[in-house]
This record gives sequence, C-alpha cells and structure tokens, in this order.
Amino acid sequence: FTLLLGATGSIALIVGGIGIMNIMLVSVAERRREIAIRRAHGARRRDIQSQFLIESIILTLAGGALGILLGLLVTWGICRFNGWEFFISGFSVASGVGTATVTGLFFGFQPARHAAQLDPIAGLQGE
Repeated sequence: FTLLLGATGSIALIVGGIGIMNIMLVSVAERRREIAIRRAHGARRRDIQSQFLIESIILTLAGGALGILLGLLVTWGICRFNGWEFFISGFSVASGVGTATVTGLFFGFQPARHAAQLDPIAGLQGE
C-alpha cells in the first residue's frame, strides 16, 4: 500500500510540475517585450533567470501551502470523526514545503533559462 501511495504521489508531483513548467513557458512567451525592455535597460541574463525562478517557486509554494492546509483539514476531520488524537509532525509540513520548493526550482529552471536567453532586439521588434 505504501509503495502504491508513493507511486501515485510521485506521478501527481510530476504532472503538477509539468503544469508549472507550461504555465511558466506561457508566461515567458507573453512577456517577451517586458523581458526585452528589462534587458535593454541593463538587466543581466542572471537577473531575468532569477526573476522567473522566484516566480516559479512562489507558484509552487502557494500550491504547496494549499495542499498542506487541505491535508491538515482532511486529517483533522478524519481524526475527529473517528475519535482519534489529531497530530501532525513538523517534519511532514517541512517536507511538504521542501518538496514544493524543489519542484519549483526543478520545473522552473528551463523556462527561466529560456527567458534569460531571449534576444532583446527580437523581443522589442515583436518577433
């Protein structure tokens, strides 16, 4: 049962990560002009890449926070219904936050790199 649960969670994490990556790629495509203007005003490639990585991490942390909150509420409800003691370890919450952060870094890296490598001239011309 534990193996099945772990496999299901891993698949859900990968699918969610791919969704984050697609959202970030669309964001890069829609913001080409903004990226080009920032580059023309002196922003380094590293600055652009950092911006998109931070946005990706914020997006995954928001999802992770909602997931942790939902998990706590469901666990509390099950414990209350069955008369069990409600207990959540700090390690569980910390591992959820850590997993969300790593997911944001991993799946946000490629879109951030793509944004950093955009040609400012092409972006300003609207290509």
